[in-house]
Amino acid sequence: IPELDKASGYGLITNRIKGNMSGNITREEFAEVIVRFYEIYTGEKAQTGNISFTDTTNPEILKAANLGLIKGVGGNKYAPERLIVREEMATILFRALKVINPGEDYSASGDFKFSDDSMIKSWAKEGVYYCSRVGIIKGIQNAEAGSFRFEAEGNSSREAAVIVCTRAYELFVQDSGQSSRKDNHYQTGDTSDTGDTGDTDVTGNMGDSTGEEWNGSLIINDQEYKKDEYVISEIDGESYIFLPYERYKYPFKMPYNGNYTYPDTNLQNGKITTAWKNKDGEVNLEVIMTVDSSVAYLNGQQGDITVSPYYKGDTLYVPINLFIELFSMKVELFQDRLCLQYEDDFPLDILVGSWSYSNVSIFTGYKNLITGEISFPSFDCTYTFNADGTYRIGLASSGPYLPPAILFQTGKYKVIGNTVIYYDVYETLYKGRPLVLQYEKKHMGDRLGFDFINDYDAENDKIRFLDWYNRFESE
Repeated sequence: IPELDKASGYGLITNRIKGNMSGNITREEFAEVIVRFYEIYTGEKAQTGNISFTDTTNPEILKAANLGLIKGVGGNKYAPERLIVREEMATILFRALKVINPGEDYSASGDFKFSDDSMIKSWAKEGVYYCSRVGIIKGIQNAEAGSFRFEAEGNSSREAAVIVCTRAYELFVQDSGQSSRKDNHYQTGDTSDTGDTGDTDVTGNMGDSTGEEWNGSLIINDQEYKKDEYVISEIDGESYIFLPYERYKYPFKMPYNGNYTYPDTNLQNGKITTAWKNKDGEVNLEVIMTVDSSVAYLNGQQGDITVSPYYKGDTLYVPINLFIELFSMKVELFQDRLCLQYEDDFPLDILVGSWSYSNVSIFTGYKNLITGEISFPSFDCTYTFNADGTYRIGLASSGPYLPPAILFQTGKYKVIGNTVIYYDVYETLYKGRPLVLQYEKKHMGDRLGFDFINDYDAENDKIRFLDWYNRFESE
């Protein structure tokens, strides 16, 4: 599911729920997710405060209560094991958004009402209708066309709960022009806890024959880390890279591996376990590290990795050089970024051509979409990769409560390893009912885009980025 992949990349999936995303989510589990949402957005650790409950000491619940995001059920109890209902979830998320971005317009204007509006409690209506208006929480289609119900007392799966937080994250973080994560409290070069002798300035040494100079950003597969989002240290002439625990696993995806792209991670009593599974779900690669120890175990075999995971304040930093070595990653300077990518480049003779999510070309039919002559899809996307290194993407989306939008993007691309990097990007955007041109051929500056090629099915000639795309003959 694309939104779950995004949630995983943003760090919104907590350890408690990641093993069973289909089960219904409890009040305790959603409190943990909403605190994670808050901390990722703000880059600050929430505090537990002075609020307490008699039936739980979970610090994440206490943090959520201290922030004003959750309330008890009476009698100084929270009922952590009770399944959360949809109106509670919408209200908690609404409160979180107001705490994070108090200056936003949170009015739930409009005449739309769910068919079961009378079943939504008065204290929940503001949050329900706001989250509905902006498309974070969606209604359930009735048999009658255009009619939706909310089911306020219905439960929610862990998957659905994470997805609504992902929608909120993208609406209120990425659309506001902020970076894809707001972890600006990370400090580059602070190596006092790693055994190094001081800060290391490596940027002045990074250049190539084209005259490019490293701007401090790292790209590891399809994840970009600004220079304040990682730590780098030098010991005996070797550079060691550390990523925050919450983010270290996402670059090290295993392509061509079915549903087991990302590694499973676990942190318990200072022991960090990272395990990759094969297509059958069996662990075939496992790395165990321990905080403040340079001893690591690779599939049970002991070794010394020179540096160790360490805490700085509340942030745990994990050394990733071992993972870079395990995946035989190459290093290349591109667009002033230092790219660490898998050794073998995905073949251009396969990638070149046109690919569609729905077997329909948006490029051909977009004029009819704009005039309304054909119905607008809830989601569709078309890629064309040319042999000369140029590309174009068309993406259309709509929903019951969000205006339709169609985005066209053109520019240049480069394949390094399994990652397609888009640069020198121009965008044209149509939005609204009816569709109205918002801007045309707008240059996106130094911004890069990424797609990771997770798989390729040669028999059916289809490629998987976040989803599967079928090859089609372009116009």
